Amino acid sequence: MTKICVKEIRKLDPEGEAPRFGAAYEAIELEVRPQDRPTNIEDILSCVRRKLHAIGPGDTLCGLTGTDLAQLEKTIRSTIAAQVNPDPSSFPEKLPHEEFVRWIARMPRAHPVEVFTTNYDILIETALEAERVAAFDGFVGCNRPFFSHDSLTRPESAPGTAWTRLWKIHGSINWRLDTVKGRQRVVRTDPHNEGEMILPSHYKYDESRKQPYSALLDRLTRVLERDDAILFVCGYSFSDDHINAIIFDALEAKRRPHVVALQYADPAEDSVLAERAARFLNLMALGPRAGHIGGRLGAWRLQEVRSAAQIEQAFQLDPAEEGEQPIGSGTLLLGDFARFAAFLGALTRPA
Repeated sequence: MTKICVKEIRKLDPEGEAPRFGAAYEAIELEVRPQDRPTNIEDILSCVRRKLHAIGPGDTLCGLTGTDLAQLEKTIRSTIAAQVNPDPSSFPEKLPHEEFVRWIARMPRAHPVEVFTTNYDILIETALEAERVAAFDGFVGCNRPFFSHDSLTRPESAPGTAWTRLWKIHGSINWRLDTVKGRQRVVRTDPHNEGEMILPSHYKYDESRKQPYSALLDRLTRVLERDDAILFVCGYSFSDDHINAIIFDALEAKRRPHVVALQYADPAEDSVLAERAARFLNLMALGPRAGHIGGRLGAWRLQEVRSAAQIEQAFQLDPAEEGEQPIGSGTLLLGDFARFAAFLGALTRPA
């Protein structure tokens, strides 16, 4: 994403002229470069927004005027939106989201499934409609559906338990800020390359306190307050403090809600997830090679090596030496959303 944004930033410079935007990017990248990792687009966008707030009329920062900085910020926004709004013709024949949705549709339950996602794309919505699964996302209306706060807080204002709930807590490429009779509200439209989204920057926490984001985060809080709540996490690295606060506060307040965090990479020993998993018995952090369960860290190893469709979807054995039997060590695959969806899909197939 960062490389793509940088490429679009450099295109702002007319051919044959001095590269003002390219030079500004290099100056900003040097200014914000972290010591422990490469610079990413969140660092760049945060710095651009700080400069936009600080610049005065007639001033220049990094060789750019206020108008230039606004154009730079808009380019980054639209580039991010474009990357999560691909041409549907480029989609693979089968999306992993379809397996995930098929599991939602076929597994009996007393409460509706509530899906919270920070993704801006509409892949889950596409899969829900392809599988004809009734879903509700907080928007009501027939022409330009608008976000209804009441539908999240009052049960009588939302569809029944047969409807899956989809909460896009960082916004979406098919949201737009609209003005009706002098009042602003968020409406759902066709996907476009702007979107109404909380973008990756250091302003995420402040933006999350605005509507409709605050209502969606409050919904996550309410769900985790239930004694029987189980939250499965996949594709989230626990790097957003405003979301972490809700999850960890709920686990600390009560012992019965549980969180199962499926991680694409093993959490670092000094990460916030590893630290909390060592403290909270109701938080499991499951990485590819090791897992934190019951406050203890251990490497994966099957006690009994046997063949089963569900196990093969979830766990890959390490190859054994020639002539030797596998010892049960291997890699947990469920931190990869495609593998997780395939695993859920396998649960719905006849034995």
